[in-house]
Amino acid sequence: MDSNKGQGIDRFELPQRITYLRERRNLTQADLAKAAGVSQSTIAHIENGKKDPSLSTLKKIAEALGVHMAVLFASDTVHVFDMERLKKKYTHVDKLNPTLYFALGKVVAYAREIGFLK
Repeated sequence: MDSNKGQGIDRFELPQRITYLRERRNLTQADLAKAAGVSQSTIAHIENGKKDPSLSTLKKIAEALGVHMAVLFASDTVHVFDMERLKKKYTHVDKLNPTLYFALGKVVAYAREIGFLK
């Protein structure tokens, strides 16, 4: 591991992130491959770090996992809220879980504070 890596999400490389998301969705490599329109061996090679995916393959994988491609590249200093996924999961702000509600509230307050939102 790179000594410059953070203690949070930065410590996970792309292959680990894809594996984590796939497993959280109870998908096998074959399931993900089928949904993404790629071969199972492609998924295996990407997850094992033996192959760097092209942007088009990465986009297909992200779509099959139900996340925006940017989510795969979040870092300790760059946070990504996948609003499309949130919109599908939560139909109203009152349905957000307390942690997410609090975190999003903090982000919105800060965005207003720095002039990003009015």
